[in-house]
Amino acid sequence: MQHTFGYARVSATDQNLATQLDDLTRAGCSRIFQEKVSGTRTSSAALTELLAAVRAGDVVVVNRLARLGRNTVHTIQLVEEFNRLGVHFRALDLGIDSRTPAGKMIIGVFSSFNQYERENNREKSLAGINLAKQQGKHLGRPAGRNAEKLAKVAKALDKGLSVAEIVTLTGISRASVKRYRQELMA
Repeated sequence: MQHTFGYARVSATDQNLATQLDDLTRAGCSRIFQEKVSGTRTSSAALTELLAAVRAGDVVVVNRLARLGRNTVHTIQLVEEFNRLGVHFRALDLGIDSRTPAGKMIIGVFSSFNQYERENNREKSLAGINLAKQQGKHLGRPAGRNAEKLAKVAKALDKGLSVAEIVTLTGISRASVKRYRQELMA
């Protein structure tokens, strides 16, 4: 059985849900998920609850497209998620309805923008990594070998101390002490 769910959200500066609730009720929503959210968090209790409630064939309606997500990228991701789940989407302010050819086209454009944004961010990340490498910066996890710690372990082993005693004395982890001991014995 198909359900029509509404989603209404206001920020701290726009505190009145009444207009959105009236519009969503007139649009035939049988259940309306609503919340007041401040800040730029992308997670919210009502949105999480909505995503858990929808099933393929259901319809999600928002009064204004800008009320769906916290920002453009988040909104596009949510519309793509609805599409992936087989959930239809309507934005009353723009007349977007994913069941119509025009609505499908708009959602396709949204998806293209999201794909562009992901690829653009990936290219920028790779460019930053390459620049750091060219500048000789170390990337990733620190090297597992520390000359100062190795010297401490070597000195302690020469004195005949056990691994446990070295750990207690130096504060170097048990695994590192054992690894340094292996290196020194090789």
